[in-house]
Amino acid sequence: MMQFMQASENADSVTARFEPVEIGLLRLAASQLIDLLEAAETHRLGTSGDPALRRLLPDAYTDDPEAAAEFRRFTADDLLERKVRNARCLLATLGEEPLADVADEPDDAELNDADTAADDADQPVTIDLDADDVQAWLRTLTDLRLTLAERLEIGSDGVPGRSDDEAPFLHDIYDWFGMVQESLVYAIDV
Repeated sequence: MMQFMQASENADSVTARFEPVEIGLLRLAASQLIDLLEAAETHRLGTSGDPALRRLLPDAYTDDPEAAAEFRRFTADDLLERKVRNARCLLATLGEEPLADVADEPDDAELNDADTAADDADQPVTIDLDADDVQAWLRTLTDLRLTLAERLEIGSDGVPGRSDDEAPFLHDIYDWFGMVQESLVYAIDV
């Protein structure tokens, strides 16, 4: 990934180039976040079995469960909706996902088209974000990092508690999302 930088033609816009594998990772993570949020039952969030949901939508009143439930009743639906909308915005800015075309027996022209498409698929993708897109990206990256932090059991000391075979991979993704987010913050802070 190249760093985000302000677009020269518009000071409110930023641009960056991502490798196709990075685009795929962002698509997958944002789609999974949307699935998690859409599956949440807002009336049961305070007692959710998924700690990531509790981290994304913490109780407003930790010492008063009744007040927390009442507050959640009035705010959870809207908050979930905004989080989903932000994640969908991130997905939309990534462009269309390439469709896999399966043919029985491709002719020479189709093989040449497939070679060209494969070459194009390996090229970096330029992402342009306007001011609203930037805010959606920042919020979604925060939600993704909070979710991964919970999955990694990262405590207040910043040390992951999880140490199984999957943990190093998840930690690398967590760090990469942090780098993307930091680059985006620096680009808009100029």
